[in-house]
Amino acid sequence: MSDLLGSFIDKKKAESNFLSLKDGESIVILKLKSIKPNIKPGYDGQPKDVLDFVCEVDTSLGVREKLFQNGTQRFAKEVQDKGVTVGCGFTLSRSGEQAKTRYTVSNVVQPAPSA
Repeated sequence: MSDLLGSFIDKKKAESNFLSLKDGESIVILKLKSIKPNIKPGYDGQPKDVLDFVCEVDTSLGVREKLFQNGTQRFAKEVQDKGVTVGCGFTLSRSGEQAKTRYTVSNVVQPAPSA
C-alpha cells in the first residue's frame, strides 16, 4: 500500500508546475530559464514581492519546467553572491520549516559560452 501511495505522490510532484522541497531535500536545477519579479498574496492576504525562478528539472516523468517562487532578500542575495544567472545549473536545497525555512544554492554551473 505504501508503494502505491509513494508512487502516486511522486507522480503528482513530477506533474506539478511548481517546484517544492521538503526540509532537508535538494534538487538539481538543470537550467535556470528566467528570473522575473512578481507580486502575489502573502499569508496575511497583503501583496508580497517575490521572484519567479523558471527552472528545468529532471523528474520521474522526464525533464520538466517548474516555477520556484521566493520573496526573501536573503535568498536573492544568496543567488547573487553565488553568481547564478539565466542559463546556469545549480543545486537548490531547503532546510527548516515555516518561518525558519532557508534555501541555499550550491554547485553552480555556468552555461557554456556560445560560439
